[in-house]
Amino acid sequence: MSTRGQHPARRVVGVALAGLLALGALSACGGGGNDTSGGDSGSSAAQDSAAKPADGDRAVGAVSPESARASAGQKLVRRAHLQLKVGSLPGAAERIRSIAAQQSGVVVTEELYSGEHGDTSGAITISVPASSLEATISLIEKVGDVQFRNSSSEDVTGTYVDTQARVTSMTASVARIRDLLAKASSVNDLVALENELSQRQAELDSLTAQLDSLKDSVSMSPISITLSTDDYEPVAAGGFLSGLRSGWKAFVTSAAVLATVVGAVLPFGVAIALVLVPVIWWVRRRRTHPAPLVAPVAPAGPAGPMPPASAG
Repeated sequence: MSTRGQHPARRVVGVALAGLLALGALSACGGGGNDTSGGDSGSSAAQDSAAKPADGDRAVGAVSPESARASAGQKLVRRAHLQLKVGSLPGAAERIRSIAAQQSGVVVTEELYSGEHGDTSGAITISVPASSLEATISLIEKVGDVQFRNSSSEDVTGTYVDTQARVTSMTASVARIRDLLAKASSVNDLVALENELSQRQAELDSLTAQLDSLKDSVSMSPISITLSTDDYEPVAAGGFLSGLRSGWKAFVTSAAVLATVVGAVLPFGVAIALVLVPVIWWVRRRRTHPAPLVAPVAPAGPAGPMPPASAG
């Protein structure tokens, strides 16, 4: 009796497992091999019969796209960009940080820098709740003179609903595999179910991360603000001042190059001087103390006629 009662349970688990594996193969773009769970002679028939119940389970919780969109509401990703001219860059940055905190937002990035011509500018990006985007923009516009304003929105309702539905379906699929894993009685079924569970769980984690990212994008709106100071006036492209500035830059560059060359040659000059200075000193010393000169001997003149010999 116990043996006869055990076979139906194993058959149910095997049939359900075959159906899940068949659906997994179909969802993986028709990847092909049939897993053998060794033992039952009607495994192929079990796979065919299990596909229908699995599809039926998926169809039970199916919701039409129209009703899903209506229940989810429109999902918009909104963002804005402002360019302001302000009197004090640090003061403006402090006010923007205060506005972000007041609107339950955060400062994402902040960069303040000074240029070579005395100009100062900066860029700040904050993120605030989407519901307070317009109010935040109105407050930021009071920080300085608005030079440019741009806002945009992107409808991600379709992507949001599709990802949410896939998360729901995959969650139910993981739950079914866990239930089958608890009822499995053979090693082959356990191994196959654990492999399928790990794949489904990884896909569920990826879909959940995508859905969380969409939720954050919809619930929070980034505002990027570019700041510049009032006292900065860009130099004209031509004219005397432009030429003078270009000449000064060329002079500074040339001086820097010359200093670099001198610094590179100086060690070699010192080494050469250590060798040449003693040689030059020795040569000059020899010239200062010349060797004593010997008076030249006058050459003997030609011999004259011999005097006549005296007689007797």
